[in-house]
Amino acid sequence: MADSSTVTATELIVVAVAIFCAAFVQVLSGFGFALLSMPIMTIALPVKEAVVVSTILGMISTTWQAVRLRADAERPLAKRLVLSAFVGMPLGLFILNVVSDTALRLTLGIAVIIATILLIARINLTAASNHFDYGVGFVSGVLNTSLSTNGPPLVFGLQARHLQAAPFRATISMVFAFSNVVGLSLFALNGKITADGLKAAAIAFPAWLVGQGLAWPVRKHVHGERFRVMVLTLLFLAGTSTIVFALL
Repeated sequence: MADSSTVTATELIVVAVAIFCAAFVQVLSGFGFALLSMPIMTIALPVKEAVVVSTILGMISTTWQAVRLRADAERPLAKRLVLSAFVGMPLGLFILNVVSDTALRLTLGIAVIIATILLIARINLTAASNHFDYGVGFVSGVLNTSLSTNGPPLVFGLQARHLQAAPFRATISMVFAFSNVVGLSLFALNGKITADGLKAAAIAFPAWLVGQGLAWPVRKHVHGERFRVMVLTLLFLAGTSTIVFALL
């Protein structure tokens, strides 16, 4: 992992590969951008810098998808998740500033694995009160500004509510879009946006375009049980890879 102030060509290639994979998967599943991009990018970049790159390009992805899929979104549910996420974001930024990279990664990886196991068990929380959504949103906000990986609690919450593929993608994209805009604003106010981070994001942008473009034709074939299996597989891989990279 790079510790210097200058990002090398090799490190930028790693970032581009991460962004391509993440953009492709984001279109198919509605989530996964940070889950995939963060573990790969942190091979080359410090977590605090990778978080900014992921948030910048993730904001572009989720805003585009939120607008395109808005007709299918569960708006009252999205509103509860967004408002509570805003409340959790300042705590996440504080954690980013005081907790070590290794501790952050290990915590995230373990939490993702636990959420995956619960979803495999087909936990059903369709009858849960709105307080469940507020709790899910708050945790996602904390993770958004601490690790740029607010997906796991949102995926868990929406899957536990048994949303189908179309409303799942639309609702989670809407939450991501608002969360990323506010998260990026907090990063800017806290001085976390660096020249190297902006350079890496700009150079990786073409990889994002290619990943998005290749994924949309494939997306129509991913639904039903195939969609559920893909979501669970992504969560498991993200959790295990995050733990592995944290221990390296």
